[in-house]
Amino acid sequence: MIIHFSILLVIAIVSVIWESRIRSYAISVTQNNNVNLKAPIIPWTIIFGYLSFLAGMRTSVNDSGAYRTSFQRLPATLDHIKEIWSGDGKDKGFDTIAAVFKVLVSDNYHAWFLFFAIIESILLIAVLRKYSVSLWDGCFFFFVSSLYFNYFSMMRQWMAVVILFYASKFIIEEKPVQYIITCCLAAQLHSSAYLFIIVYFLVRGKAWSNKQNLILIAFSIGMVFFQPILSIMDTTLSDTTYDYVIDIMQSNSGSSIIRAFITIIPVIISYIDRDKLEGKMINLCVNMSLITFMLNLLASFTSGLYIIRLSVYTEIFNVILYPYLLNRTISDQNRKIIKPVFYLLYLTYYLYQMNRSGSFYYGSDILGNFN
Repeated sequence: MIIHFSILLVIAIVSVIWESRIRSYAISVTQNNNVNLKAPIIPWTIIFGYLSFLAGMRTSVNDSGAYRTSFQRLPATLDHIKEIWSGDGKDKGFDTIAAVFKVLVSDNYHAWFLFFAIIESILLIAVLRKYSVSLWDGCFFFFVSSLYFNYFSMMRQWMAVVILFYASKFIIEEKPVQYIITCCLAAQLHSSAYLFIIVYFLVRGKAWSNKQNLILIAFSIGMVFFQPILSIMDTTLSDTTYDYVIDIMQSNSGSSIIRAFITIIPVIISYIDRDKLEGKMINLCVNMSLITFMLNLLASFTSGLYIIRLSVYTEIFNVILYPYLLNRTISDQNRKIIKPVFYLLYLTYYLYQMNRSGSFYYGSDILGNFN
């Protein structure tokens, strides 16, 4: 637990030093409809640098043991790459990068973990420093939503998520070919990225437009015909990394409705203040947040694991949306009430989720074990 809250402590200390400067700068710049900040890089580097360090030093956190063992057993020869691409395995891009890294860079799994974490951090920082109007609110949400925990878990998918988060610029710039190509490349790390090609056509344009209302209608129809859709998913994702999850989905009861309740909050706020939304990225974030809520609601009617993991692709956009809503759209009077509620609600939710899943353990053969 101490390792996890040390991340929040670093966020708090860095925010005390830089928050006022970043926020004042953001307010003056966001008058531009495209909202392109490029705030100071140092505070973001400190926070995500520390997170990358912890990710690199881990030995046994969540599924890290499986990734560690897989890397250690990987043949240290470039000839193995031919076997990867001639075989029937999935996520060949991930295995190829691992093989090349082990041969040309290092056979130490800590270096392998650190390499991935650094790349992820670079991509995240590149987006967040351009669009987040608050260092504290953005990083606080990144922590209490448990998005940061993906640095220690689901290594392949988290890299795919971050790549598509960075590729959001292709949606804003209306470059479908580049976005689709990026999805295909990210899918070589984790095949779930293929499913987000369609997202390009769902999230473009102004939030709360007629198109977005049609998405809600389509989702409602999808709920009615959920079982046939699940059968199609079963066929499509057969023999992928999610094959075992489909079986679980068809047999288990569902994930907590609390998640759906939590994820609808930014949707409600953005709808109330919809006339104050500015910029293509903010509208994109609202549309992504709407999909996040819908996925979490859908997860309440299944085992939830598969859908919840898919929702990470869209939930990450709340790291930009929440700071904007809390600091730009809400009135000064309401902000004094809503912000403390936001902090308390999400911190409580974080403690509930982490305790419920038993995720506070952090094990490292270098830093030690923390229960």
